[in-house]
Amino acid sequence: MKKDIHPKYTPLRIKIGNDIFNTMSTHPAEEILMDVDFRKHPAWTKKGVTTANDSNQNVSAFNKKFAGLSFGFGAKK
Repeated sequence: MKKDIHPKYTPLRIKIGNDIFNTMSTHPAEEILMDVDFRKHPAWTKKGVTTANDSNQNVSAFNKKFAGLSFGFGAKK
């Protein structure tokens, strides 16, 4: 195995709000300040997230409302 090709593995402090997490990483900084708390993000909590079914209903409603419009596409000449 080649020597000195891997980055250094050093302590890393992650701050999220008032919470501090200590871990190890190859990240060059000693500290990362998170501006978004992942524990409260909709991707993790599933609150306020539109489901695929809701999206499909919106698309279906749009298609039904504007079914007769062609915008010039597919018009016979």
